[in-house]
Amino acid sequence: LQPHSSQLRLMTMPSSRVSTSEFYLTYCAHVTRAKNSTPIICLSWTPGGRRLLTGNSEGEFTLWDGINFSFELIMSAHDASFRAMAWSHNKNYLLTCDASGNIKYWSPSIAPVQSLDSHNQQAIHGLSFSHNDTKFVSCGDDSTIRIWDWASHSEERTLEGHGWDVKSVEWHPRSSIIASGSKDNLVKLWDPRIGTCLSTLYGHKNTVTKVNWNINGNWLLTASRDQLIKLYDIRNMKELANFKGHHKEVTSVAWHPIDQNVFCSGGMDGTLLFWNVGPTGTQEPAAKVAYAHDMAVWDLQWHPVGHMY
Repeated sequence: LQPHSSQLRLMTMPSSRVSTSEFYLTYCAHVTRAKNSTPIICLSWTPGGRRLLTGNSEGEFTLWDGINFSFELIMSAHDASFRAMAWSHNKNYLLTCDASGNIKYWSPSIAPVQSLDSHNQQAIHGLSFSHNDTKFVSCGDDSTIRIWDWASHSEERTLEGHGWDVKSVEWHPRSSIIASGSKDNLVKLWDPRIGTCLSTLYGHKNTVTKVNWNINGNWLLTASRDQLIKLYDIRNMKELANFKGHHKEVTSVAWHPIDQNVFCSGGMDGTLLFWNVGPTGTQEPAAKVAYAHDMAVWDLQWHPVGHMY
């Protein structure tokens, strides 16, 4: 996971804990500090989890060994601050974006492949691949969501409907549905094939910072600056649970890659909370790391096998 600093922490489960029903990784396994003090904005495990990539506010990639957490490589990637990164489902390509409206394609060896400018040179906050990797979606401060064709590197469609900056976007894991969250406090569901808004969720009272589909595709998590996390069942468009535990804005959420009922959230104050969604949902965190970081946790990601993040 990553904070609003150059410090990187790897959390893992104590070896004495063997229950497969609990994934509350409250033990800090390693603390690594980058060679400079530039804030880390986003991160991602490489395919298989052998290495960890981080992107900082100066547009630099840093590559870390995922076993002993040692520094391996630092390289310039963008001319402006990183905002997000996303791997294709087949793990053949990586997408990154920055604060100046630039999107870049990368090979698994982190070699540049293609560069695109979009969103009127305003910050791009989110990237996500379609379930079959033929398309991807981006969102940004120009209040739009844009659909891209992967093979031709061209923009196919612009989705308009949010009234302010779009802070997060994610393609459904199995269907042609896109979820987006905006500074206008709204969560919207879109059909990318025809470019229409399917539904709008009005549950939050402040900026929606993250949207995140569950692995089964039936549940959608939404996080906000109103300090709440909400869980929706999109099969009947019903709010299943309202998670209260953060005392400052929620800045990141991530579902566990194996257990479909467990997720972790990070806050502006550096707090990490773990949640277990029961039959009817729960409003109390299952575990808490009060001072995981000194400042905001802007992004977090579980290892592909789920034993650390």
